[in-house]
Amino acid sequence: MNTHARPTEDRGFPRPVPTWVYSLAALGIAVGALAFVTGLRTDPAATWRALFINFLFWTSLACGAVTWSVAFRVARATWTAPINQMGHAMTRFLPVLLLVFAALFLGRRYLFPWIGTDLGARACWLDARFMFARDGLGLLLLTLLSFAFVRAYEQKDASRRLSVIGVLLLFTYVWVFTLLGFDLVMSLLPVWHSALFGGYFALGGLYLGIAALAVMAVSLRGWMGVEARVGTGQFRDLGNLLMAFAMAMTYFFYSQALPIWYENLPPEIVFAIPRIRLQPWLALSWVLLFTCYLGVFALLVVREMKERPATLCAVALVALAGMGLERYLLVTPSLAPADTAFPIRLVLIGLGFLGALVLTTAPFLARTPAVSELDLALKAEQELWR
Repeated sequence: MNTHARPTEDRGFPRPVPTWVYSLAALGIAVGALAFVTGLRTDPAATWRALFINFLFWTSLACGAVTWSVAFRVARATWTAPINQMGHAMTRFLPVLLLVFAALFLGRRYLFPWIGTDLGARACWLDARFMFARDGLGLLLLTLLSFAFVRAYEQKDASRRLSVIGVLLLFTYVWVFTLLGFDLVMSLLPVWHSALFGGYFALGGLYLGIAALAVMAVSLRGWMGVEARVGTGQFRDLGNLLMAFAMAMTYFFYSQALPIWYENLPPEIVFAIPRIRLQPWLALSWVLLFTCYLGVFALLVVREMKERPATLCAVALVALAGMGLERYLLVTPSLAPADTAFPIRLVLIGLGFLGALVLTTAPFLARTPAVSELDLALKAEQELWR
């Protein structure tokens, strides 16, 4: 039996990417770049915040999607074969995010209010150069491991190496994103501290990643020719994972909010006050609660919502939009609680990130087989043992 043959439903590669896709992606990049450049002249503080929030959102999404593809392989899952390739494509977007992170160093004084202040014993840790160096090295390590994993994935005799790199990458993801949560978000209010927040931030990346993969699975399965491999069962499994992480995010949110409420300590309540007392942050917090957290869970409890591609895609888009709002609420009330204008610049810069994501991932998916030889071999091996 030829276990390495290309599946008949795979429409071959390279697949043609419609010209309009590249045109819209380039337009998005141009719009985002123009919004950033013009914003630096009119309101540099708000512009750097918009870039920073988008960096937190898109980095979590891309790294989360890559991490899911690694976790599926480490778990030796066979139902995710085409979805793995979608996650692998996100690695091509990671160098862009590294460049954005380096650029954020130029706007550090607009983002981190503790720069230039007396932090006492914390000054050795909250040093801008040291913080950007350690976080940058962590992101670089995660990027290199991601590229190494995808490269090994393309070699049919690299199963053992894949397992080693995959396990290292999973631990690195948790470490790096826990660190990013503490350094880049919690430090925006230097007097506030939460031992749980790093884990919450890392979990948010996985939530974003599985939502992004659900949208990609629905949107790209026809173009990739894998309708037979990505159907009702796969949608149901993706929906179950999305529902599970909506529950986990709700649990982490509650576990963090409850001690802040019952202890009522000044260093802790300072984070919650603008989000539960001031408008529009209070209203947006309720919207976040009933979309990103409870809403996604309630919708996906219904089995049909998970099994139908249109409804699954719609719920996943709600999760993505909710997490975008969550990143906005993590940053803006801490840095500029009086900035209540509609964040149009945030959306425009986000279009630039979306355009860069499409422009970097589409060529990878176009020239990569929808199902790798390793996935075919793994499925044949598991069927043999049955």
